[in-house]
Amino acid sequence: MPATCAFCGTTGKLTGEHVLGDWLTKIGLDLEPVPHGTGPLNRIGRELGVRPPFRQTVRDVCGHCNHGWMSRLEVVAQRVLTRFILGEPGEIRTPDMGAVAAWTQKTALTAMLVSSEEERAVGYGLPTSEYHELYQLRNEQRPQPHSQFWIGRYAGVRGWSVRVTPLAVRIDGLAEPDQPQGYAMTILLGELVLHGVRFTTPSLAVEMTTDLELPQIWPARGPVTWPGGDVVGNAAFLDLVGGKALRSAEPPIQVRPWTPATELVASRVVGGMVELPTICGKHVVYYPAALMAQAMRNRFFWFATACECPMAYLIQTAPDGAHCKAANTAAVIWEQYEDLSGEEYEIQDDGGTFWCKRLEV
Repeated sequence: MPATCAFCGTTGKLTGEHVLGDWLTKIGLDLEPVPHGTGPLNRIGRELGVRPPFRQTVRDVCGHCNHGWMSRLEVVAQRVLTRFILGEPGEIRTPDMGAVAAWTQKTALTAMLVSSEEERAVGYGLPTSEYHELYQLRNEQRPQPHSQFWIGRYAGVRGWSVRVTPLAVRIDGLAEPDQPQGYAMTILLGELVLHGVRFTTPSLAVEMTTDLELPQIWPARGPVTWPGGDVVGNAAFLDLVGGKALRSAEPPIQVRPWTPATELVASRVVGGMVELPTICGKHVVYYPAALMAQAMRNRFFWFATACECPMAYLIQTAPDGAHCKAANTAAVIWEQYEDLSGEEYEIQDDGGTFWCKRLEV
């Protein structure tokens, strides 16, 4: 089967397109090798190796796109965003906002191409129409219609990331749709966060704001000063990338993460234990139902467990269930558990001895 460009659809020789522009290696960011990975949300992704950042490429783009309209977007992004990535205040002029928003969408779409052919075959990724429609706007340097984009300042431990989350439009009394109706995209580079939403079902598009009151750069409303809005910390960043920080301008309509892609299968009680699906997507682990009863009384706990992969997990109970906070080898997870503060408890039940630590609040 001949190779086809994901954006323009032409067949022939394809080139290596950087997910994040190579110019990011030249502006003073930390280039120490780090683990790379990709995969579905709330699952253990596919490891891509350890290497310096900003070197990941995909071979799904033709030379005409790579060295043409995509390159022109990279030029604008480098000129406008470099100072913000490095934490220097400044302003985005109105004429540049469409190109910055288009660059954000182009980068998010390109990042989705890192997924394997097998993953795409079972539906992981975005529709091909998203790529073709953005290509049709290549000379206008603006994102697709029915989209909004915001900019913010990040203050946390992550260095860079590209995330895409499917979204569903929810109306009280109606069931969640079988397919997502849009997606959120988030790019983190140094101290810069770019966040956007695109509705793939135009009739359901609704004006949005963010919980963090981030300045909107598209549709453009005039020059924007950076930084602006609330500072994005680690917890707020997770809400952004999870599609949980969007607020509808029409209260009866809510835009939320599409749960089949963002939520694990619900836990269930089996005897005196709670069965918890693990983020590998293949196995389950168990913890005492007594911890669930404690959570209903606002008493929360940490515990370490492992599945058959083998993979170990650091779990925290919460009002809405138990959540995986880290996944790694047993030695690493046990060390993280040992480092946690809080009183340790021993629970004896039919499953044996279970150790956990009370979460300090």
